[in-house]
Amino acid sequence: YARLLDAPELSAGDRNDFVLQLVTARLDEGELAEAEKAMARYVGPPTPPYRLRAGLVAATARRWDAARTEAAAIKAEELPAGDRSWLYYLQGLIADAGNDDGRAIAAYDQAIAAAAADAARARFVLAKFRTLLLRGPLSDADLVKLRKNVEEHQGSSAGHTFARQYAAALSQRGRKAEAIEFLQRRLQVLPGEEREVRDDFRLLLGLIAGAETDAGRNALNSLLADAASRDKQRIALQLLAAGAPRAALQRTLDQLIAAEKSHPILDDLLLARAQLALNEKRYEVAEADAIALKERFPGSPLKPAALGVMMSSAWELARYRTAARYAVEARDGLPEGEPTRGQLGVLIAEAYFRAGDYRSAADAYAAALADIPKGVAPGDLMFQQIDAEIRAGRLTEATQRLDELSGDARFDLVNRWRAEWNLARALQASGEGGMKIAYARVERLLAEDASAASPLPADLRVRVAYLQARLARETGDLERALQLAPAVRRSLAGLDADLSAEVASSLALLEAETNFDLARPEAALEVLKRLREEYPKTDAAVYSYIIEADANAKQNQLVAAQRLLVDLADKFPQNRYAPYALYQAALNAEKRGQDEYYREAYRLLQQLLDRYPQNELIFAARLKQGDLLRKLNDFGPAEDVYLFLRNNFSQHGDVFAAELALADCYAAQGNVDASKLESAIGIYERLQDLPAAPVDMRAEAGFKHGYALTRRRGAETQRRAESVWWPVANALLLDETQRVKLGPQGRYWMSRLLLALGDVFEKQGKLDQAREAYELLLQQGLTGGSLARARLARFSGTDVKS
Repeated sequence: YARLLDAPELSAGDRNDFVLQLVTARLDEGELAEAEKAMARYVGPPTPPYRLRAGLVAATARRWDAARTEAAAIKAEELPAGDRSWLYYLQGLIADAGNDDGRAIAAYDQAIAAAAADAARARFVLAKFRTLLLRGPLSDADLVKLRKNVEEHQGSSAGHTFARQYAAALSQRGRKAEAIEFLQRRLQVLPGEEREVRDDFRLLLGLIAGAETDAGRNALNSLLADAASRDKQRIALQLLAAGAPRAALQRTLDQLIAAEKSHPILDDLLLARAQLALNEKRYEVAEADAIALKERFPGSPLKPAALGVMMSSAWELARYRTAARYAVEARDGLPEGEPTRGQLGVLIAEAYFRAGDYRSAADAYAAALADIPKGVAPGDLMFQQIDAEIRAGRLTEATQRLDELSGDARFDLVNRWRAEWNLARALQASGEGGMKIAYARVERLLAEDASAASPLPADLRVRVAYLQARLARETGDLERALQLAPAVRRSLAGLDADLSAEVASSLALLEAETNFDLARPEAALEVLKRLREEYPKTDAAVYSYIIEADANAKQNQLVAAQRLLVDLADKFPQNRYAPYALYQAALNAEKRGQDEYYREAYRLLQQLLDRYPQNELIFAARLKQGDLLRKLNDFGPAEDVYLFLRNNFSQHGDVFAAELALADCYAAQGNVDASKLESAIGIYERLQDLPAAPVDMRAEAGFKHGYALTRRRGAETQRRAESVWWPVANALLLDETQRVKLGPQGRYWMSRLLLALGDVFEKQGKLDQAREAYELLLQQGLTGGSLARARLARFSGTDVKS
């Protein structure tokens, strides 16, 4: 509630509701000063719920005149049903303060009868008990008289009453130790059948001594263990939870819960232990006790509190999907119209979102829009729904939903534009078609803004305008991208300096890229020069080296490209682009195609590994080093690289590429070491049949498996290759689900496989099977079609058309 009250968009009504909830929570925790601070945040005329809490605060502070004024201004029927018992409780406290025992007890009885929960009723019973037992005469003469009455009426009902009054009077006179000793002696001689009297004495002893002392704690523990009254057991539990040391409370709860005979208020004990564990951040223990309560006592009124513990524990352990499930259960157990239902609906959506289950989160946000809790802006939920659809990869659904919500008056401009921005960025990354859709949406959005007075924040509008120029370039509208740039630059006036520098530098980079696209290198280089001079420390200035290097590489100016990239890494070693620059520099060195440049590329990659050992490019750099070593015929060190990657990056998405490269390394040495060839065959065979491997890689491994078999010594090598290649062709080409996954590389290897398979069949004289292989290649439109047609023509003596 404290965090909700800090939200600037709260309405006055919602703010006051949260103030009262916060006051209630502070009072329940015994935090009077904080409750008074919260009361001061209430704005407007006092309502009955406000007056009730003001009265309770005043009574807690013992400001009785103020408490009486507030209570007198409230009628029970004006309060929500859940508040009425607390009004009676307040009236009892006021009567108590005025020494009107009869009226106090009557008020407490009303509170007990109206209590909506066992815990509240136990508190009211305790207040009544205090009135009955703790009020006593305070003069020395009265103490002497009470002592005489105790002795004269020993063992009778009146004697027990005098004994309680005498102990209370001793405590009030500051003679607490005497009161404790007196009660302990009385308990020792009390007959076993006097259960109610024993319970009263133990409760009085616990109140006087306090749960923080051994005497008080022992009395309350025994009361909790076997009191005849469930209410007194709950009172004892409340007093122990509030005052006993945590370790002592834990031992008591453990013993009572583990007892062979089920405790009468076992559900209260389980909840108390669960809440204790939750406060101590022992989340799994807390959740286990709450689950036990829910399963063993499905009808308990404490079930909502147990679900709250379960939700909190799961949330803190980042088990968000479980937290969502508990929240759904809690919400379904509440009646329609209950405000907490809406709060739980938002929590469910947030939990799914944090769990990464974005599709469920989108559905939950949509449901939350039908029951929006106080303090939550509808526009925030709408934005989150669109964001969840985007993160789920459902861009079509996100687009449709955003268009629908754009007509909803509750969808504020800022959230709508933020949603449009996210959608445009996602569409931009989805490919050429998505870029065009994003470009059209951004154009329309900015046109709408230009035609109406908009309170839209300038920083958001500038970002969208920049995105418009970026999308213009990416969709091929190059001249328009350059035309839009000056207008964006002019709109930067008055913006935050950091944002202005970020957009201006990014805009300059965009202009340079566009000029390179338009074959205007002189203009592009001039823009890059100005960018590095005016914004030398921005990411755009650093990335400009990569842009210029790419332009050089496209012109086959590999030396210049490599020099720029190394320059970036040396000048900006802490920048996030430095590792990437070293990697690209190595690739440019490799393209120069001679051994000395392979070694230079290897050294550049080693710099990357040494300087940035935790960077995400580590795997790719090591893999490339292995490939360079193979090109240098250093197969032993190459093997070590691939084995290292396989053993240390087993969960990496490209680990199968390292395995395939290791097999290639073994195969390259197969002519001089037959065991290496066998190792290669084993890896190829595994990868070709591995469902988790990319289909293109399976096609490559399948071809190489069969080819490696043809290199074995002995007869039947061709037949062995045939036994591999034909099943691979069936699995990856004739199975529709696999065929559609084949990319250009996979189709290339399938073409080689079918040509090799046809050749094997021809050599064996199996011309029908050879024809089938070549025709399959032509049917699938694979590369090598002209060669397949030539071979088919050789069979029939005529030309074969595709």
